[in-house]
Amino acid sequence: MKALVWTNPREFQLQEVLMPVAETGEMVLKTQYAGICGSDLSGYLGENSLRKPPLIMGHEFTGEVVELGEGVAEFQQGDLVVVNPLISCGHCKMCKRGDQQNCSRRSIIGIHHPGAFAEYIKVPASACFPVRDALAGALVEPLACGIRAVEQAKVSLDDNVVVFGAGIIGLFSLKAASLRGAGQLILIDTNDERLERGKAFGATHTLNPKNVDVVEKVREITGGSVEKVIDAVGLPATRQQGIAMAESGGRVVFIGLHEDDTVIPGNVIVRKEIEIVGSFSYSDQNFAQGLSLIEKNAVVPDASWLHVRPLEEGKSSFDEQIDGSAQYPKIMLSV
Repeated sequence: MKALVWTNPREFQLQEVLMPVAETGEMVLKTQYAGICGSDLSGYLGENSLRKPPLIMGHEFTGEVVELGEGVAEFQQGDLVVVNPLISCGHCKMCKRGDQQNCSRRSIIGIHHPGAFAEYIKVPASACFPVRDALAGALVEPLACGIRAVEQAKVSLDDNVVVFGAGIIGLFSLKAASLRGAGQLILIDTNDERLERGKAFGATHTLNPKNVDVVEKVREITGGSVEKVIDAVGLPATRQQGIAMAESGGRVVFIGLHEDDTVIPGNVIVRKEIEIVGSFSYSDQNFAQGLSLIEKNAVVPDASWLHVRPLEEGKSSFDEQIDGSAQYPKIMLSV
């Protein structure tokens, strides 16, 4: 079968690889759509410690069931499914309390197992869920990440919320915050086209740090400071700005992964009692919430922010997003 294999930093090869075979409790899917994630981009650059070449990436995907392993009775050939790529043990204390994303034995399809940038993929049947639309279904995983970030921020009714980053995780965080009844929703990004798209996801205000002092402007919009901040960028500047604009007792969520090290103002955090929390992927419940929203058409794929391309254009699509010329917040590969 055909697969897009990451072989070295900034290198992909379209290769012929062996077809997967379903073992007990597994299924083989014919991949339909597979999204390019920001973490895939850092992996492609060789800057993500979890990803080691050679690797078939791709963890946001849908597929059609073509082979059933022994013991799989809940699906049949031809079923269309979306896959939760985060595989947890189900037995540790983290799993038992519903925090599967923190399972010490967790593994992720597309990182620890061959992913969906290939014609066929082998997955646990327990990780699969029926979905009506193959393209919309491939958005469940990044939507679950946005839901988790808003959950970690503890967004409540009428909270003012700032989101850094108008990529798909930032936009889905906006959407999730809007659905929880947030008040002012302020989106910050350096790309004016992406900022404009943010309005469709619930943004009440958009700010470009190239044009304004975003900390002062947020204070002006909110009449003081902001209750909740979600940083879906992950740069020292955005982390520092998020802390600066948070009100006393506010909550700042780090979900962006662009840079590891950041100097933060310890005294400000102490004196204002600001909470800083991380957000990594999602729980099983968050994934189910994302799937429910997709099935209810709360999020619908739109050509203004999502572009579908063939697998053969995978490398050029990665380069386009990394070099800053990408027009679309989300690129989906059609396999």
